[in-house]
Amino acid sequence: MADDDLERLLDEVESKYCHPGAASGAAPDRRRSKNPIAVKTVNDDEDVNVDDLIEDILDVPFYEESKKQNAKSTRQQSCKTSQQLTGKKCCPVYLGGSAIPLGIGTSVSERACHQLRCTACDFNIVTFDDYRWDASCDYLFFRNCMPELSKLQTKMIRKKGSRAYACQCSWRSIQQLTDLSTEPQLRWVCGKHCD
Repeated sequence: MADDDLERLLDEVESKYCHPGAASGAAPDRRRSKNPIAVKTVNDDEDVNVDDLIEDILDVPFYEESKKQNAKSTRQQSCKTSQQLTGKKCCPVYLGGSAIPLGIGTSVSERACHQLRCTACDFNIVTFDDYRWDASCDYLFFRNCMPELSKLQTKMIRKKGSRAYACQCSWRSIQQLTDLSTEPQLRWVCGKHCD
């Protein structure tokens, strides 16, 4: 019975608001899932407000005040959160030695990205200026030592002009400006920069 009432209500709304002048006699065959929502029926002669119908169907109150409060609270979010949402990304993404400035990399402004994130292990990339990784580094070392600086320092070698990059699954020692797209085995992306 509730399905019949819902069908009738939907037909009335459709004929009144979607197809003005349509015949209200025949109801189209609708294939809808059974919905346990209680619905009030509406007579043709009543003045129907669409918002009231939606509120009755969903049984969820609609308040303009809540919309205004949500808009206010969204504007009052912390600087960091709003900047993360509207942050800029490097394009292309560059890696570079310690002589290369950090920042948002573009084709005009070639800067090494300092907001890198690994999509394979979901870790932020750590960087160490004027260091390079020892040749004995392996996956297990980074898996066990990341992100503890004291443990990572055991395999870092001081080298002027170099920058050591690492996440939990990959690592690189870079001296010159390098486009990340030339390193296909690295699954690193720019994680957005704050303005």
